[in-house]
Amino acid sequence: MAVQPPTKDQIIAALDELPPETLSEVGEFIEFLRFKSGQPPKRLIRLGGLWKDLPPITEQDIADARREMWSNFGERDV
Repeated sequence: MAVQPPTKDQIIAALDELPPETLSEVGEFIEFLRFKSGQPPKRLIRLGGLWKDLPPITEQDIADARREMWSNFGERDV
């Protein structure tokens, strides 16, 4: 006969019986299970607002930056 996996309520009841100092380990294991299953972590930080007050970057801006960055490539001051 196959053993049934524990229910969510049984897991929560077991968590209530653990000493408080072990809860951080349980949290780490839950994060590991999320990672293993492909779920993003709950502490996902979105950086979209980081650029909100800056002017848009154009293709020309990128081309100019590349030209400046590579303009002295291979030259050495000896």
